[in-house]
Amino acid sequence: MTERPAALDALLGHVAANLPDETEQAAAEEKARRAIAPLEKAVRAAKAQERAEIREATLRIAAHHLRTTLFSAVYDDMGQKAAEGVTRAVDELLRMVGLTPPAPDTALADLDRIPLARSVRYIVRGAPDVPDEYNETRTVAPTEITLTYRATPDSQLGRVHAYVKGWWMHNGARVHAEAVGRHFHGDLAEWPEWLAAEARLHDPEAQGAS
Repeated sequence: MTERPAALDALLGHVAANLPDETEQAAAEEKARRAIAPLEKAVRAAKAQERAEIREATLRIAAHHLRTTLFSAVYDDMGQKAAEGVTRAVDELLRMVGLTPPAPDTALADLDRIPLARSVRYIVRGAPDVPDEYNETRTVAPTEITLTYRATPDSQLGRVHAYVKGWWMHNGARVHAEAVGRHFHGDLAEWPEWLAAEARLHDPEAQGAS
């Protein structure tokens, strides 16, 4: 068997002589940690700031949605007082998380807002057909209803108005693919009984009296 060359022994001896001992290695690691500590701190701070900005932006977007979309839905269903409760709840939430609610526009502080009407619109399934207004042989199969309640009665339309949208039907079959509709207003006693019941069900004045 060939003996190990002397040159290799010399190389290994040189490497062994230049390896740092455990104390030197620990000191080098500690020096490296101290060197990168400020960078790690800056990275953590940047990430924390990014999370805070995302959180604030998300809350402000949610608050805007509540003030607009949800406010309108609650206003339509339950009236001004309940809708204002949504706004107060949003303001309180923003204060709890350290955000300032948007200040009211001072230019509009004295603006009078008088509700003229409230509407509720919804999809229906299984409602009876309503007679077509101009063709006695055809009906409208309801798919959507819009009920509008005026603050004061209109001289022609009265206080409650309904628009029934649906399919134009003849002998139980759809006449064509486009939807049609019919308006109802005036005395509820002249409406289809089920539609009059729907109008009473969603009437904000009736809800306020209960």
